[in-house]
Amino acid sequence: MSLTLEQHVRRAKDGDLQALEEVVRGIQDKIYGLALRMLAHREDAEDEAQEILIKVITHLSDFREESAFTSWVYKIACNHLLT
Repeated sequence: MSLTLEQHVRRAKDGDLQALEEVVRGIQDKIYGLALRMLAHREDAEDEAQEILIKVITHLSDFREESAFTSWVYKIACNHLLT
């Protein structure tokens, strides 16, 4: 049985490193795509996507599950890319 992204997030918040890897795999392409659309330069988008992933990982414990995880990630990504 395959777990959903939200289930992987819960497990990652509890310290499961494999779940954290799945979370990163589940969002990295979306973050890069958003960065590329906003920045229109591949290398810049790659760099900023890495920075955003670091922010998401280091602040994962702050995710309160009041919205969809992807909404929370997009908010972090947009705020990062706009500044």
